[in-house]
Amino acid sequence: MESTAQARPISQDTLDWATTHIPGQREHSTTRGFHPLRRGLFFLGFALLVATILECNPDVALSQTSHPHPHALPPGQPIWNATQGPRSKLTFRLYNYAGVYSRLLTQSENVAASVFADLGIETVWVDCPVPNRQSLSYLACQSDMGPSDLVLRILPRSMAAKLRPRDETLGSAPACPEREPACQLNIFYQRVDQLAGDGYRAERVLGYAIAHEAAHVLLGPGHSDYGIMRGQWSRDDLQRISWGLYLGFTPDQSTRLRDAVLRRTIVRVEAATGWKPTTPTPEEGASSAPALAPNDEIRKP
Repeated sequence: MESTAQARPISQDTLDWATTHIPGQREHSTTRGFHPLRRGLFFLGFALLVATILECNPDVALSQTSHPHPHALPPGQPIWNATQGPRSKLTFRLYNYAGVYSRLLTQSENVAASVFADLGIETVWVDCPVPNRQSLSYLACQSDMGPSDLVLRILPRSMAAKLRPRDETLGSAPACPEREPACQLNIFYQRVDQLAGDGYRAERVLGYAIAHEAAHVLLGPGHSDYGIMRGQWSRDDLQRISWGLYLGFTPDQSTRLRDAVLRRTIVRVEAATGWKPTTPTPEEGASSAPALAPNDEIRKP
């Protein structure tokens, strides 16, 4: 496998350092009477440097803007509307046992959220305590959970080994009935780290792995011949993921996912408000999802 250099986010401190530590430039930029031609060449060179950085890592340019999604739901709205009924919404309660850096984790959440937003499914991410941390600092994790609340565990090698995964697996999703609260999915971070060492972008691979395993919780086991639900991502798939090119669900999977999330959302709304749908909702099993197995996994090449 040919390795490609992994683009890493460039912080504002790095950009500020570049403007003041390029050899010979700081003195020129602060000296009165600096020759106009040299000043023009300096600013041209700096513009080219910034353009190169943004081209290598478009997240720098897009970090402050929202990504448009054709089916995205307006953020910040309640899960239930008296006129329209419940909205499809998944909440991930995240347990970062692997100690993944906060910035990378946030970026991976945005990647997974983007995948689900394209289906019209809103996602909410809640940080939860792991051992040696104060649970009182994570009050959002103390609320009751419903079928639309998923427990996401990012596991280090030592914890992943207890689940005895195959060497190439990126994650697993144990069987969980549709009305069961707190369904669980696991990501084996050492696999993500290995792919990052091969030149793929860790935050994007992690985000897609989360979306893949969450789909197994919602749909059950089974893979497709192409797209995000392939049982083993090819090098081309990993390159598309790393480059920010879309790797999505099949049309059938997209429909089944929307139906599955809506059913789970309705269960929670009914329990909380007593609301009943006035129109038929997708029936369990209507999407011809395969029977659940003990777990399902995604593998790396």
